[in-house]
Formats: sequence, structure tokens, C-alpha cells
Amino acid sequence: MLLEPDLAVSVLTNAVDGWAHLWLDGVVHILQSFSRHGAPTREVKDWTGRWWSLWGVVDLVPMGGKALVAVPGMSTPFLNASELEIAGKSEGRIALAGGYGSHGEPVRRVRRKSGEIGEVWLAATKLLPEAELAAEMTARYDHTAAGVAR
Repeated sequence: MLLEPDLAVSVLTNAVDGWAHLWLDGVVHILQSFSRHGAPTREVKDWTGRWWSLWGVVDLVPMGGKALVAVPGMSTPFLNASELEIAGKSEGRIALAGGYGSHGEPVRRVRRKSGEIGEVWLAATKLLPEAELAAEMTARYDHTAAGVAR
């Protein structure tokens, strides 16, 4: 039971070697992160989404007056997460980051003609929606698609 929000969480698995304890730690970590930072403000609430690069996937998660860069493949996705300070509708900077996390570098979102966010830049890293990155990587690296035998 989590005392502060008066909440009980149960995690069940049907295997003796299941990861219930690890999943529970992750759930508690996520809930504590939201409790610590609070609900997103109006200015940052749409800084969200799952974004992909050649190096992996991140989730932008707005909390309080900032957006956090979560790693969804971790059981504790907000552990040492970079924090984005939002300065406008589509720009900001990395206000807090780890040793190689581009601390202080700019952040921007690039909109399509429709107004939809088409890419996110965290410093020099371009992040795309999953399908677009997959298509780009297939075009770039799948030599069978171009008729080249391996």
C-alpha cells in the first residue's frame, strides 16, 4: 500500500519466477514521479508522445511545468530522466541531464503543415514516430529492397 495517496497496488504473475517484484517497483516509481512533479501545466501538457531514433525509443512525459524524457524499456523509466524546460509552443532546452545527456542544449518540435508534431529534436538527436523511422531505416539499410543481393 502506498500511504500518501492511500492507494493499494497488486501485481500478479502466473509463474514462480515471474517479475512481479520488479513490475511493482516500476509502478511505484512511476506513481512517485507523478506525485513529486505534479500534473502538467497547460503550457507543457502537449509535450508528449513516443519518439524513436536509431539509438532507441523515449517517451516525452509532461509533469508539473516541464517534460521528462522517460526510457520506456526500463522498469524505472524516470530514473535519472532528462528534464526539458519548455520556453514556447515548440522550443525549450534540456535543463537537467546525465553526464552524456546534452545538458543545456536546445530542444525543439517540428510541425507538419497539418500542425501535427512530425519530429522532436533533443540537442542534435532527431526523433521520429516509429513508422517513419522504420521506413527511413529500411530505405537506408535494407539492400534487398533495392534489389541488391547480399
